[in-house]
Amino acid sequence: MFAGLDFGTSNCSIGIMHAGQPTLIPLEDGKTRLPSCLFIEKESSEAVIFSDKEIAGRVNTLKGQQTKINKPLSNETLISIARKQLRKEQREKTINSTRAQSIVEALRSNGDVLFGEEAELSHVAEPENGFYIKSPKSFLGADISVAQKQVFSGIVEKMLAFIKQEAEYLKQVEIDQVVIGRPVNFHGLLGRDGNAQALDIIGSAALKVGYKQVEFLMEPVAAAYDYERQLSKDKLVLILDLGGGTTDCSMIQIGPSYVNQQDRQSGILSHTGQRIGGIDLDNKLALMRLMPHFGKNVVLNNGLPVPNHLFKQAVSVNDVSAQQDFNLPRTGKELTRYCTMTTDSRLQRLLTLRDGKFGLRISRSAEQAKILLSEHHNIQLPLEYIEDDFAVSISRSELADSIADELSKFEVLMTEAIKQAGALPDALYVTGGTAMSPVVQQWIHSVFPDLEIIIGDHFGSVTSGLTTHAKRLFGN
Repeated sequence: MFAGLDFGTSNCSIGIMHAGQPTLIPLEDGKTRLPSCLFIEKESSEAVIFSDKEIAGRVNTLKGQQTKINKPLSNETLISIARKQLRKEQREKTINSTRAQSIVEALRSNGDVLFGEEAELSHVAEPENGFYIKSPKSFLGADISVAQKQVFSGIVEKMLAFIKQEAEYLKQVEIDQVVIGRPVNFHGLLGRDGNAQALDIIGSAALKVGYKQVEFLMEPVAAAYDYERQLSKDKLVLILDLGGGTTDCSMIQIGPSYVNQQDRQSGILSHTGQRIGGIDLDNKLALMRLMPHFGKNVVLNNGLPVPNHLFKQAVSVNDVSAQQDFNLPRTGKELTRYCTMTTDSRLQRLLTLRDGKFGLRISRSAEQAKILLSEHHNIQLPLEYIEDDFAVSISRSELADSIADELSKFEVLMTEAIKQAGALPDALYVTGGTAMSPVVQQWIHSVFPDLEIIIGDHFGSVTSGLTTHAKRLFGN
């Protein structure tokens, strides 16, 4: 069996062909999107495999708990929930005094690994009980040491193995061929070397977890293949994939005349991509709208402001070196000294953020603000984990102002893709979770007011396109 796998910066998903159509598989509580994060518990325990009988029994219990008011859950959703519940109950029963002192030790041991939303909630509830990694894909193209590469390779293996196991159990098939999505450029400063490093890590991990054939496909091209299934005539389309860690553009010829071609390379007229995405927008929003409430721009009694790099480090959760510097003991001492140099109590919040290791929670709060501002023009963002009854007001217009520089970089990418292709597109197809924001959609329409703009499935287009391409490569 073949599959398409989107190993995304923000979310992961996997799909197979069913009844001639790409179909995404539930990975957590019936949801086809698995947040790209994991929590590796410090305490080790023996791996437990639950029998089909145990899972079937829990599914029957869940069916009995469903009310007639709500729409009944599918059997696949119930199985997904049952497996998650059983794993959690087993962890709660396990008592083990052995605790890993480092993430390397935790990866080598049989410690429980939580994924997706469960990982996020566990980190929020008990951050000291494990090691939390968010968006591992964003580090794979970075300038990392040999030791760090080994750690991230282990993390990617854990995630790919979980996704494969869940998909195979739910569908009762063995998936041994896969097309994995890749950005035009991975996040990092190494250029082609960084791209090669990232592909090597992901490809090697995929083979280690049991895939026998692994191919890669540019994510914007995958989105184009998904859109192509709707077309009754040929089009030259500009694809804008606004992902969590990268933004990619492609100009590609799609339609009935191209759909059955085995080699589509001649129809791909251009590629552009930059290592900037939804996480960067979250970081920028946190810096511009949250950090002023943590002492940004506060002037000390020596007449100088608090160094701005401290606030950038605090919110740059996808920058390894920034996080390492921010968590150094000397940074804590520096912040403590600054707090004595001002009567402004806001700076104390930055020290609380650092000492409590709340950087990832701040990032998550900024992401939540972006989501809430998709539905509301003004919000009150609660930050009670920093301080009781602490909340920050943010408006949709403030979000737009905060990310204006990033949006202009997206425009450069689209303009360059059109220039490289040497032709104007018939339509613009937009995908990726970042495109959900009305601020981003309004900006897109302002850049191309006269162009047909199609907003695709924000989280499913790439996976569906990867699955479609997998059928082209591996299908009979």
